[in-house]
Amino acid sequence: MRKLVLGLALASTAVATPAFARDKSWYLELDFGGTLTEDASVKYNDGTSDKLEFKKGFDGGGILGYDFGPFRLETEASYRQAKIKYSGGADASNLSFMVNGLLDFGPDDGLQGYVGGGAGVARVHADVIDDSDTGFAWQAIAGIRAPISSHVDVGLKYRFQNVDNVDLNYGTDSLRTRWRSHSIMATLAYNFGE
Repeated sequence: MRKLVLGLALASTAVATPAFARDKSWYLELDFGGTLTEDASVKYNDGTSDKLEFKKGFDGGGILGYDFGPFRLETEASYRQAKIKYSGGADASNLSFMVNGLLDFGPDDGLQGYVGGGAGVARVHADVIDDSDTGFAWQAIAGIRAPISSHVDVGLKYRFQNVDNVDLNYGTDSLRTRWRSHSIMATLAYNFGE
């Protein structure tokens, strides 16, 4: 009798709890929000230096990932842009392709947090001199997410991205700088699990 009561109790909790499809599944995610790009020191080839200052900008991207359980692995393509102050409206942009690893904590059926990082390549472009440079990029990520259905999650993500040694040329001159940005983005993810 005790086994029957215990079995019915377990069955009722299984029926009452919706199944969430995060673990052991592929997912697609879209991110969009604002970004603050740190002021950047600029070193010219003649030995002089200057500073670039940026206005607030935007950041957005798409992700294809796989959720192994407490660990997620994902590929990401993202683009961010910010106006350069005192440049007459010119902007700087950064297109990146990254591989990220994330650690999840919290329940699948409720609010869940995550932290992680990624590495890849980024192409930084400056309109004011119409040149680009591609180099190694890394990023740190933290966020929260919650399910709104068995397949859809919404969330909020912070991303710090760094690209060092950006070399740009204009005419016979050249300069070296870097890109560092802080982004806060809303996220929308679709999980393909059953």
